[in-house]
Amino acid sequence: LNYCYGCHSLQYSRWGRVSKDLQIPEEIFFDNLVFDKSIKPGDLMIGSMSKEQSAQWFGVAPPDLTLVSRVRGDDWIYSYLRAYYEDSSKQYGVNNLVYPGTAMPNVLMALQGNQKLVCKDIPVIAKNGGEKRDDFGNTITKEKCGYLKVDEGSGELNKEEFDSLIYDLTNFLVYVGEPAKAERERMGWYVIFYFLIFTALSALLYREYHKDYHK
Repeated sequence: LNYCYGCHSLQYSRWGRVSKDLQIPEEIFFDNLVFDKSIKPGDLMIGSMSKEQSAQWFGVAPPDLTLVSRVRGDDWIYSYLRAYYEDSSKQYGVNNLVYPGTAMPNVLMALQGNQKLVCKDIPVIAKNGGEKRDDFGNTITKEKCGYLKVDEGSGELNKEEFDSLIYDLTNFLVYVGEPAKAERERMGWYVIFYFLIFTALSALLYREYHKDYHK
C-alpha cells in the first residue's frame, strides 16, 4: 500500500474489510497504513490522486487495481513487477520486458536496485539435444541478449528478499480481486461432501423403489 496507493486505488475494497480479512488489528492497520485520519473503516479505498492529475503527469490515468489479478492473472503481475530495466530513451528512464512502453515508473527501484538488460554467451545446442563443441572439446557459444541483471548492492533488498516482497504483493492483489475466495473454497468442500452423501442416499432409495416395482 505504501508504494502503490499514492497513484492507484482499490475502489471496490473497503479498509475495514481488508483489515479484518488480513487479521490485522484495526488500530495497528490504520496507524501504519492509513495516513488520512478522516478515513473510516467502511470507506472505499479510493486513491488520493485524481484522474486528471495522473493523466497530466503520466500521460494516462493509473488503473484501479482491485480486479487486476482477475484480468491479468497472478503470473503476469509477478513477472511485470520484476521486469523493469534501465532505458534512457524513456521518459522515466525505465522500460518493462513484460509490458514494453509502460507509463508506470519503477517505484520499487530503491528496493530492487538498478536492473539492466544484458547479453550472455549461451551454448549452441546440437540436433541431438547436446551442446556443440569444437575440435578441441570446448563448448561453442553464441551471444544472446535480453537477460535481466541487477547491479549488485544497488538495492535495499537482495534478490530473494525482493522476490518474496513481490510474491506477497501479488498475493495481496489476488486477495482483493476476490476477497471471498478462501471462504468459497472452504465451503466448496462441504458442498461436495453434501452432494456425495445425497447421491449415495438417492442411489439407496432408488434401489428400494426398484425392488418394490419389480415385486
